[in-house]
Amino acid sequence: MTTILRHDMRHINTLRQRITRGLVLLAVLVGLVGCTGHYPADPEGTLDRVSGGTLRVGVSHEPPWTDTLGEGNSEEDPGGIEPQLIQDYARSIGAEVEWHAGGEEQLTTMLEESQLDLVIGGITDESPWSSKGGLTTTYAESLGVDGSTSKHVMVVPMGENAFMTSLESFLLDQDIDKQLPEEMRP
Repeated sequence: MTTILRHDMRHINTLRQRITRGLVLLAVLVGLVGCTGHYPADPEGTLDRVSGGTLRVGVSHEPPWTDTLGEGNSEEDPGGIEPQLIQDYARSIGAEVEWHAGGEEQLTTMLEESQLDLVIGGITDESPWSSKGGLTTTYAESLGVDGSTSKHVMVVPMGENAFMTSLESFLLDQDIDKQLPEEMRP
């Protein structure tokens, strides 16, 4: 009988220690999150810098998503679905947009070197540039000429999670399907 009682007491003590460790770990985690000011955070402060400031956007020509060559459009004032979305997003955070036209490889290198805040250009979730930047969540889908569905994303600096979350929230509130040509709608 005393052997069973000792075994039960050891089990209760072990359980008590585990619960105490779990509560201490939880308290430390809550304290760490509370100390950061807000979550998610931007290690480089992108959202704070661009809000009320300048949003530096790399744009590559990929109609109908981006158009830097069509009538009325230029590298300094691109047209298309994504430039309009970015103009609207910038307006929502009180920012001005500064456009930088180029090829995707050049633009993602500039993003990686902190010379840009965002890259657009009909980029999909299968982009080879995911090692140079963070891909937003899919905000639109389109049909390709082969009938496959493409999931569209934008590229932001790695680790700038507050900026990415702000942009994604804006994009997911937009009705982008109506802006696509009918033959591209899934």
